[in-house]
Amino acid sequence: MTALDGAPVRITVPADPRYFRSVRLAVGALAAMVGFDVEAIDDLRIGVDELCATISEAGDGAELHIEVAPTPGSGIRIDAVTTKGSVEPDPDRFGFSRRILSVVADDFGYDAESDQVRCWIVRDLVVDGAATGRP
Repeated sequence: MTALDGAPVRITVPADPRYFRSVRLAVGALAAMVGFDVEAIDDLRIGVDELCATISEAGDGAELHIEVAPTPGSGIRIDAVTTKGSVEPDPDRFGFSRRILSVVADDFGYDAESDQVRCWIVRDLVVDGAATGRP
């Protein structure tokens, strides 16, 4: 089974911004396989940067676990999780991230209710002006 047959792609990286590029590259490649255009792929890369920055800031320094679920002809969902740290994200930076995600994603969220921090983004594939569905 390949990733585009429905299996998610899982990526684990250190909570260090120097490793976020590898996540951006993987997401870009998967988004291209789904059928996103260059502009949408760039938006997803920006979204992945914000997703990684947010959970690494709210985390305790443990690895980031990212799951990318591409659905050909439909869209892509990116989930990230890490162990929750003792410090809440800076409200100003977090607000800025939320504004960015509201532009580059069709849906996004953040959850820090348990001992883990989760963040996700969803981007629907748009064909001829209409969204094709949610993964």
